[in-house]
Amino acid sequence: MATRKTTTAKKTTAAKTTAAKTTAKAAEKAAEVKEAVMETVEEVKTAAAKKTAETKAAVKKTAQKVTKKAADVTLTVEFAGKQAVITDIAAKAEAAYKAINADAEIKTLDIYVKPEENAAYYVVNGEGSADFRIEL
Repeated sequence: MATRKTTTAKKTTAAKTTAAKTTAKAAEKAAEVKEAVMETVEEVKTAAAKKTAETKAAVKKTAQKVTKKAADVTLTVEFAGKQAVITDIAAKAEAAYKAINADAEIKTLDIYVKPEENAAYYVVNGEGSADFRIEL
């Protein structure tokens, strides 16, 4: 019976040793996995920060483009000692068209100045008429 106890004790000791080795290997593997995960997390954080910075720069650049203001331009036609400012003619044309067609939307407005007639004609949304005339 003493041999049996010795054999059982040896088996138990071997099992404990194997379990300890397996536990140590598992702990080592877990540490490796944890380190790999932490590296990946850092890479993702770095990539996200870089992308955020790039996006902010792109938004800022786009905002600068949008906020650039066009130069103020005044176009004046001079003829026979008279002056006619095109923006004034355009405003008169819009007002005249709205007086006739109150509900209509003006998408395009083309103006033709005819100094020899002392008049300007306008075409709204591709539609014109002899009645679409502004006296200068």
